Amino acid sequence: MLEELFIKSRDFVNLNNQEYKRYFINTKNLEHRLSIIIGPRGVGKTTTVAQYITLNYKEGEALYVNLDDIQNSSKFTMIEIAEEFVLNGGKLLCFDEIHKHSSWSGELKNIYDRFDKLKIIATGSSALQINKGSHDLSRRAIVYNMVGMSFREFLELHYGYKLGSYYLEDILANHIEIATNIKKTIEQNDQKIIPLFKNYLRFGYYPYYLSMPNELLFFQTLQQNINVSIESDLLNVYPKLNGNSIKKIKMLLSVIIKNVPFEPNMSEIKKATDITDDRTLKEYLAKLDDAGLIKLLMQNSLSMKSFDKPEKIYLANTNLMYTKEPNIGNLRETFFVNQLDNYYKNRQSLSDDGIFASKAGDFYCEEKYTFEVGGKNKSFEQIKDMPNSYVASDDMEVGIGNKIPLWLFGFLY
Repeated sequence: MLEELFIKSRDFVNLNNQEYKRYFINTKNLEHRLSIIIGPRGVGKTTTVAQYITLNYKEGEALYVNLDDIQNSSKFTMIEIAEEFVLNGGKLLCFDEIHKHSSWSGELKNIYDRFDKLKIIATGSSALQINKGSHDLSRRAIVYNMVGMSFREFLELHYGYKLGSYYLEDILANHIEIATNIKKTIEQNDQKIIPLFKNYLRFGYYPYYLSMPNELLFFQTLQQNINVSIESDLLNVYPKLNGNSIKKIKMLLSVIIKNVPFEPNMSEIKKATDITDDRTLKEYLAKLDDAGLIKLLMQNSLSMKSFDKPEKIYLANTNLMYTKEPNIGNLRETFFVNQLDNYYKNRQSLSDDGIFASKAGDFYCEEKYTFEVGGKNKSFEQIKDMPNSYVASDDMEVGIGNKIPLWLFGFLY
């Protein structure tokens, strides 16, 4: 059994061990005995596992298993693989696409409890809910959210720039100095930051863009990933869904794509998608959010916990907006929401530290910072009386006062 798996594992590592290493491999400590990496399709989870194996283990010490293969072949269980692997001196067992395996939570629990010297890394859909599987793994596993590339990573991967990342407080306090230094570095290579930023908005969020021969194929692949996220991943994570509910979820996403960002009118959305009640609509919206396809902007953390109606709905990142020609104002807001949301996910923040809708400005962060997002001529009129208020301005290389270049929020830690 292991010989065939080791051949597939070796081929996988050789194919996916790419030179560029994303923030995740450099900043996350995967030394816990059971680490679970969740995230949307296409952000680099599989590549990260291959890189981690290469960096830390000799040949034969680590084994990569795609559970989609096992689920289809039904030759053996996760437990059987672990038993034979440990018997042969294995140290690291990596399971990919765990949401594709119906008994993943129970088998991971048993493997963790039985083999106390074995280290396990598992990856799965961002919709995966570790504490709601058939066996609660929340006390055994450390769960990491992996997100798409920041603007800083895009510059590093595509153009080779080695630039620092910053906490939000640092950007707010020192944005002029930080932006000036980045601008100088970029201009030393006869490039300008604003055109590079516009490229990022269009195709920079997913690292696999560089493996595509052209933009058309990239967007075709992106559309396929969207379809698989709904038609396959959601069905595996939520087995009670059926063909009709998946059809309505796809209709719901189509309505959102045509209108984002917007303040949802639940009655109109139900009518457009043939969804009969508010509860079902909220459940479908939550599932699209879980899958990393949309972002529900709530009024506060209490609204998240009780799942009230969202204040606004955005697509999850700007690349998803280019299935049609996006409105520039919508594009700016989507970028800002995405970068701040990812910032808080990377910090494993408490819910109170997230980004929320603001009654005065556009956004409210950490229950103290108010932000307006707009072009370079955007004024402080709406938030002039608010403490700790800032304007994130597009088409601006270096800011002034509390006016900060929008692109700089792509350098958050």
